[in-house]
Amino acid sequence: MQAHCWSTSVLPTLIRPYMRFQRECSGAHQAEEQSWFVCKCGSQHHSLEVVCVHMEHVEDITLDICKCRPALVQLVQCGFFPCSLVHPTLAVSLDMLEFIAKLFLHIAPNERGWAATLVKYLKAHRYHFMTADSFHHHFANALAHYQQLVRLVNAEVEKLVDCL
Repeated sequence: MQAHCWSTSVLPTLIRPYMRFQRECSGAHQAEEQSWFVCKCGSQHHSLEVVCVHMEHVEDITLDICKCRPALVQLVQCGFFPCSLVHPTLAVSLDMLEFIAKLFLHIAPNERGWAATLVKYLKAHRYHFMTADSFHHHFANALAHYQQLVRLVNAEVEKLVDCL
């Protein structure tokens, strides 16, 4: 049920933020200075603490969530992919997910081994946040949905090219 929700409701809303992030990071487009976003939706705001995992470190970020600025979109705009659909508290960098997706094209995919290694690496650098099994579950979820998002983006680009 949750996988269906990801593919039909969530991932399509992340296509444009992901494409924008990729364009701004490509070097072909100079990153524009981010102006402060002024919310006009009138909905209640709340804060969400998210642990964001990079290849070499972990950072905690706080998101200001409302109807017009959902957590999932903000995370993708910041270069992270959420590990859960509702109130994500863990996100993995898009760069790491892309690296791992490419790595798994050349070696036997071993998400559990990768997750266990990353947990040990982060523990060695004084960051303890969960067991290897728990991280593996979150990581595998993020990787699978990230790869699905990339396929959706590629299909969207194909449609645009076909229209030319």
